[in-house]
Amino acid sequence: MRRKRNNPNDIFGIDELLDSWMDMMSLAYGLDANQLEPITKKKAPKRDTMSYEDRDTDIVFTIDMPGVSKKDINIEVEDHFIKVSATNGSGRDYNYTRRFKPQVDADSAKATFTNGVLDITVSKVAEKKGKQVKIK
Repeated sequence: MRRKRNNPNDIFGIDELLDSWMDMMSLAYGLDANQLEPITKKKAPKRDTMSYEDRDTDIVFTIDMPGVSKKDINIEVEDHFIKVSATNGSGRDYNYTRRFKPQVDADSAKATFTNGVLDITVSKVAEKKGKQVKIK
């Protein structure tokens, strides 16, 4: 559905190009082109965040998961990675996987979930150091 505009300042046909792009997007998403709002009126969606902090004796993860219930969160910890997944009530999926260099003790993992923020703390396994051998 093309909208004709007579803009004397549009000498390169940008308006027509944008209209055709909007038509293609409306076909891709099954919408009528008139239902789409101009991009300038929309705010960019907030990105999901997962922060990672490597401390001396442990690793701390903080994940924003708005709209998720504590019972819907699944956390998996192994030697060198953590995987967190959940689905909120509106069908939004959260999937985070993070690999890290230090080995961790999966049994030491502790998690808290408050006001849509998941905090996970995992203790590092102490590095094995070599043994000095004396010659007799």
